[in-house]
This record gives sequence, C-alpha cells and structure tokens, in this order.
Amino acid sequence: MATENKYQKSIDRLNQAIGKEIATTLQYLYFHVHFEDDGYEYFSKMMKQTSITEMFHTDKIADRILFLQGEVEMMPSFEPRKIRDVKEALEFSMTLEQRTVDSYNEWARLCTAEDDQITHKLFQDLAKEEEEHLDMFRTEMENMLNYGEQYLALQSIAHSKEITKK
Repeated sequence: MATENKYQKSIDRLNQAIGKEIATTLQYLYFHVHFEDDGYEYFSKMMKQTSITEMFHTDKIADRILFLQGEVEMMPSFEPRKIRDVKEALEFSMTLEQRTVDSYNEWARLCTAEDDQITHKLFQDLAKEEEEHLDMFRTEMENMLNYGEQYLALQSIAHSKEITKK
C-alpha cells in the first residue's frame, strides 16, 4: 500500500516551476536565434545566456523533486510565441519574469506554511534570479525607448563589422 508523500504539495509546485522554466528556456532560445539572424548581436547573446540560466533553474528544481521522492514532469507550461519584434519580445519577457517572480514568492510562502523550508529557500533564490532577468529586460526596454531604432541599428552595425573581420 503506497503512502502519500508528505511533500506532495511542494512537488506539485516544483513541477509547475519546471513547466515555467522549460517554457521560458525555449522562448528565450527562440528569441536568440531570430535576433542573431537579424544581426542584433547583443540581444541575441542576452537571450541565449538567459535561456541557459533558465535551463539551470530546471535542473535545480528537478534535483529538489527527486530528493523529495517525487516524479519530475518535463512539460513546458506554454509553447514559444513567434515574436520577432524586439520591443514586443522584451515586453513579453518582462511579463514572463514578473509572473514567475510572483509565483515563486507565493509558493515560497506556502512552503513555509507547510514546514518545507528548503523548498521555500529554493523558491526565494530562484525569485531573486528571475528579478535580475526582469531588471535586465527593463533596462533594455528603457534603452530602446530612450534611443529608439538607433539602439538596434548600432547593434546591427557592430554585428556587420564583426563579420567583416572574419
């Protein structure tokens, strides 16, 4: 007779987090390949690095689920949106990060109430990293709003110069 895992609520939340992390990994990878193709080298690298960070989050969360003797569900919570406009991509990225921060803060609180301090800390640590992503995207949005299309043009020119050096 199987017994209920006393950490099942934490495991369920952690699996929801995995879904968010996998989906954002794929979304940022989508942005990376398209921005790279458009010659926006800085945006491309920023999205690639953020995608890699999100993948590492998935790994940390999966480790916690396995420690709690749960099953890791590797299902993205949404399919990547086919956004090619940089401003729209930044807006969507900021929305994703803010929603994730909000979820992780709420889940950390719930884990505390259920006496799962380690998962609480994991959610707190992840929320901090997601806030750093949010701050980075906000800064890029401010740059775009302040400098307009010239901001993107400079990235494209820098990319073209780099190609001619090869």
